Amino acid sequence: MAALDFGMAKARGLFAGLTPTMEQEVLRLSGGKQDVFKSEDFWGQQVDQLIRQGYKETSRVAPGTFAGRGSFQNLVRQKGYESATPVYEERYIRRSRGAGPQYLPISTPNVDRNRYMVQRYITGYDAVKQRDLSQSELDTITKETKARTAKTKAAFERAKKEGATPRKARGAGGVLAKAVLPGQEGAGTGMPILGETGLGLMTSVLGAKQKLGA
Repeated sequence: MAALDFGMAKARGLFAGLTPTMEQEVLRLSGGKQDVFKSEDFWGQQVDQLIRQGYKETSRVAPGTFAGRGSFQNLVRQKGYESATPVYEERYIRRSRGAGPQYLPISTPNVDRNRYMVQRYITGYDAVKQRDLSQSELDTITKETKARTAKTKAAFERAKKEGATPRKARGAGGVLAKAVLPGQEGAGTGMPILGETGLGLMTSVLGAKQKLGA
């Protein structure tokens, strides 16, 4: 079985139906390096793990989201987030009372630095939350996986008609695409039924998880 790096695995269709955020989670689960070569089974196992445990989603929240008593980290966890990184911007603030606005944009030209100084302030937080895949996301992965499987089976049949060896024909689409979907066991690809080995997308996971909380 060919070894693929992250980009090659994506091009081969092993991440069918995944959003860019999910793909980055697969990369994180695999060690975080795009140029490391792994087997198709390995990449499939990372997708399985993503579906089982969900993924980390980052969203921008308002600056007052984590206000209150207690340590900042405890306030973050109370809101259901794993972590939160402040996002800063700069502006000019008036040094004392007097004429003129209290704040000026940092891009304001020719500011009197005797009257104004630069202030760095928090405009929000990039907050990270672990979330399960929604039923809609699971349905999309199922749909795209089936489409990829059908496309690869067609390529397999064309390769056989053109005289390609079974080994070459099987190399057309990766584990996700080559595995036999439940109910299609007679398709004759020579590959295991999806869900019986490394990739449990269709039976052990997608068929078992129903409505998942976002």
